[in-house]
Amino acid sequence: MKTRAAVYREPHAPLDIVEVDICNLAAQDVLVRITHSGICHSDLHVYHGNRDWETPMILGHEGAGVVEHVGEGVTGIKPGDRVVLSLVASCGRCRTCASGFANRCQVLPAFPIGTYYDGGHRFERDGEVYHSFCTVGSFAEHAVVHFSKAVAVPDDVGLDVACLVGCGVPTGVGSAVNTAQVRRGSTCVVYGCGGVGLNVIQGCRLMGATEIVAVDLLADKLSLAEKFGATHLVNAADDDPVAAVMELTGGRGADYAFEVIGTGATYMNAWHSIGMGGLAIMVGGPPAGTPFHIDATEIYFGKALTGSMYGNSSPARDFPWIFDLYRSGDLLLDELVTQHRRLDDVTAALDELDAGGVVRTVLDIGEE
Repeated sequence: MKTRAAVYREPHAPLDIVEVDICNLAAQDVLVRITHSGICHSDLHVYHGNRDWETPMILGHEGAGVVEHVGEGVTGIKPGDRVVLSLVASCGRCRTCASGFANRCQVLPAFPIGTYYDGGHRFERDGEVYHSFCTVGSFAEHAVVHFSKAVAVPDDVGLDVACLVGCGVPTGVGSAVNTAQVRRGSTCVVYGCGGVGLNVIQGCRLMGATEIVAVDLLADKLSLAEKFGATHLVNAADDDPVAAVMELTGGRGADYAFEVIGTGATYMNAWHSIGMGGLAIMVGGPPAGTPFHIDATEIYFGKALTGSMYGNSSPARDFPWIFDLYRSGDLLLDELVTQHRRLDDVTAALDELDAGGVVRTVLDIGEE
């Protein structure tokens, strides 16, 4: 069987739209016909070549679609099911999965770059292996995933919206709900108001934070942040965000600061924005080797720091309540989408995301 896919080969080069062969389907695999895929900043990082990636690689990891085939070892999923594809796989049995941290599964790697859990591949062309980003590869008409990555979508939720729940939504909302466990009445500051940052803001709102400070360099994104629940806006192009937070809090600092960009400078700003007893949550992934220097006495006096990979989300547990919140009107998803594009326009869409004016582009790849 053949399918069309958008393939990354080298940094900043246009993605190739090519026809590839689907191969080596395993017992725990699910073949999904992709209808929609969001474009995430992680895809942009690959496009920029910020590390040595396995190439050629089919990009995309925020996918949704319809199941066409399941392996003999798959349970709970059948052809015809509407599903969203999770960034992470989980065995459901190891110590971390049993503890509610499927994003840290000890059996199935959280972020395989392109090689599948069994060490193999699922796509090739003329004898050449084609890898799948995060073993999803949703910039394609079909994706092959471990069955734990495929989570059912309610019938009354469109797949063009559901695809966003594959990564950006649980990463953001989960960082406030699962990782920080934001206390009601607290003060939160969020550095970065892109697709993930807006969902952090939503998570803080849902948890009952009284003050939510949104920090960004773009006025349009700050305006959108207010719609998602921010109570105070700081344009870091004009004002020192740390000073603004300290002024707002009377010098005590925020209770929680979320870094959703992934730079050393914003990591430091998040740390300096919290007061004693505060928690800095690092949601954005920095480049390897990024320095981060803090005064150990601040830790002694109660300031704390933690990471939040994928919002500490477990898809089987968290995706259903995320969909419930969307259906009740308490969680905004449609408003995250800036534009829709076709698969053939994926390179232009990546460039538009890079330019800064886009929160989320959804690729319309197939019919529901």
